[in-house]
Amino acid sequence: MNNSIFEDLTRLRREFHQCAESGWLEFETTIKIIAYLKKLGLDIKYGREIHGQRQGLPSAEAINSHRSSLGDLKPDFDAEEILQGYTGAIGILDTGRPGPTVAMRFDIDANDIGETAEEHRPSTEGFASKNKNMMHACGHDGHIAIGLKTAEYLVSKREELRGKLIFIFQPAEEGVRGARSIVERGALDKVDFILSGHVGFMGKENEVICGVGGFLATNKLDVYFHGVSAHAGANPELGRNALLAAANCSINLHTLTQYSGGMSRVNVGTLHAGTARNAVAAEAKLELETRGETQEINEDLLRRTYDMIEASAKMYGVTYDVTEVGSAPAYQYERDEFSTYVQELLKARGLNISEGASLGGSEDVAYMFREVMKNGGKALYLVFGTKLTALHHHPRFDFDERALENGFKSYCEVALDLLKLNK
Repeated sequence: MNNSIFEDLTRLRREFHQCAESGWLEFETTIKIIAYLKKLGLDIKYGREIHGQRQGLPSAEAINSHRSSLGDLKPDFDAEEILQGYTGAIGILDTGRPGPTVAMRFDIDANDIGETAEEHRPSTEGFASKNKNMMHACGHDGHIAIGLKTAEYLVSKREELRGKLIFIFQPAEEGVRGARSIVERGALDKVDFILSGHVGFMGKENEVICGVGGFLATNKLDVYFHGVSAHAGANPELGRNALLAAANCSINLHTLTQYSGGMSRVNVGTLHAGTARNAVAAEAKLELETRGETQEINEDLLRRTYDMIEASAKMYGVTYDVTEVGSAPAYQYERDEFSTYVQELLKARGLNISEGASLGGSEDVAYMFREVMKNGGKALYLVFGTKLTALHHHPRFDFDERALENGFKSYCEVALDLLKLNK
């Protein structure tokens, strides 16, 4: 590959690693992406225009705090809606010639993780995150770089192409919050093919896994129990203990994952309750998730989760409310003519291709895949294998940037072949 392409990929990856921003707070990230796409002459959509109902929003305080920490970004376009949390962008290349529509999705958010400074290349080479407790610990900085460079390359080939290309830079993948919002606004309505992928995971060094599935259906819930405070010594009988309701719920939820038809998971990640040791806790909050190997398993598990929440509230005489803060459907890879075509094409282009792997987690691009497939289109997920310094979502996470070349080449080769003018 041309050394200048690799240098550009690396430069872009490091630029976005440095401005890592969590989901719905990708203000600088989105503004930089739009500025880059504007230089390419793409039709760009952003702000409220690309979003339906957003899940799992940060508090107004968090939005305002991060906004003020960035100073004056001075974009040459109206970014007010972006700075309100309507992050992400879509770039469209319409050749004006009849042909298929190909979408590519690149996630752009960082993790709520503090980046380590010890024996860590981004720190020693000066591109560590400048934002406290925000770090690209999953590789989405690399995805942004691949997406922007792919867009640049394909724009340079537009006279050789037919049809339409849609570059989706999606916010808030962590916590599976952003894709559903974009799908609701119709961005995938007329797409014939969609590609997405990820750096790292189970991929071996210099390997491209073509056809990844095993995406677990999931729902992320915030559960609030509301009780009555009372003096814990003088008159505890007058209280209604929200903490005990939450604790009872937490323990019993973990007994629900018994299904013979596939994998299921429940996890209570946090429990916050009470104000003082000598007061009956009037408020408690759980942050939890359900997952299922199939849509049916997760839906049944979710129903039983709600039953357990209600039963725990009744047991302790408290009330409750639940907010869904994220979700994704299941997706299983099945080999078809499109996946076979992509595998053979990329092998012919010199890439080291293997087929089929299970993600074993959740990915909200599944909303986009299901929307395209529902309308008769085709979807494919790839993993770009690389050497990792630490596992995903770890403060020392980093990857061999040569993997960016394989990602770039994979997207470009498929798009060029699908949209070539004489096909």
